[in-house]
Amino acid sequence: MKAHQRQLLSLEEVREVSRQFGLRRPIEAEPIGRGSRNSAKSSLRTPGGRYMLKRRAADMGGADRLAFLHAFQLHLSDAGVPVPRLVRTPMGTTSVVGPLGTYELFEWVDGARWTQRLAEAAAIGAALGSMLKSSRSFVPGAHVPAISYHRAGTFEGAAPAIIAAAMRADPDTNESALRTCTDALLERGARAYERVESVGLDDFDRLCVHGDTHPGNALFDSGNVRALLDFDSARLDHRACEAANALVHFGNDPIAGLPPERWRAELDLQRMAALVSGIGHGMGAMLHSRERKALPWLMIESCTLESIVPIARTGRFAHLRADGFLSFIERKTAWIEANAQLIESL
Repeated sequence: MKAHQRQLLSLEEVREVSRQFGLRRPIEAEPIGRGSRNSAKSSLRTPGGRYMLKRRAADMGGADRLAFLHAFQLHLSDAGVPVPRLVRTPMGTTSVVGPLGTYELFEWVDGARWTQRLAEAAAIGAALGSMLKSSRSFVPGAHVPAISYHRAGTFEGAAPAIIAAAMRADPDTNESALRTCTDALLERGARAYERVESVGLDDFDRLCVHGDTHPGNALFDSGNVRALLDFDSARLDHRACEAANALVHFGNDPIAGLPPERWRAELDLQRMAALVSGIGHGMGAMLHSRERKALPWLMIESCTLESIVPIARTGRFAHLRADGFLSFIERKTAWIEANAQLIESL
């Protein structure tokens, strides 16, 4: 399958947008090759400092959505949560319209990537906890999205689209084995939804969350979090949903560059315990016992939905074949289900 070409900022865009933001020249621009391929980004070095310039993808929502995202990030920044600081134009705005769309500018944050250390797991938990604590005082307005991965009917009837897309992408797939794996995965997801409902998660308030916390969206330095990155998925949701999603991603071992037979489905309970403890430290109080009881089942919902949506759309998970990847996720969710009591007690 052909990969989508990464979007890049042109010199014309950099010149025009940097002028609107009032940046001093000369400006040295360098493309950033991480993150969404649909959002063009560059590092800018100027006499006044270093910045990250981003052209927002066309499908990221309109002006109301962007106003919410920037208001939330400014609120968190003012509260001391580690997020990159938005740069204002001389007119006081935090975005501009340029040659090819809408642009935003952030102060540059130096930092290193996730190395799976326990100190980093505790630190990312504390950063999430401080975000959740600060979010309680944020008033989001009328245009904040409130969709969650925990919702009724998510997995019902999803199998045909997944299997059809996978067969189109890779016709040599064993359709019978894929169907068996997909059915088991979706049935477990449906069971997980019912277990969360039995806990009564809706008794707890929703607040604004990051919505896409994973190792690629965090920068570290000496075991501390320098910044939570990329708030484009921010929305109203339960704080337990945010915690569960983070547990999946920071409990995982990386699979990049490994053959499928070496993909480890089991999660790291020590890192997960450090993350949960960190969340409590950042919030100033631990998650409620009923929220903790929902965590393993939310984890199953989260990683199942995150896996099936792109496969139903394209037939693959990024460049990975559906049959191998869904088998891996089926084993992972089975492990979470078998260890639910341990996860609840973290």
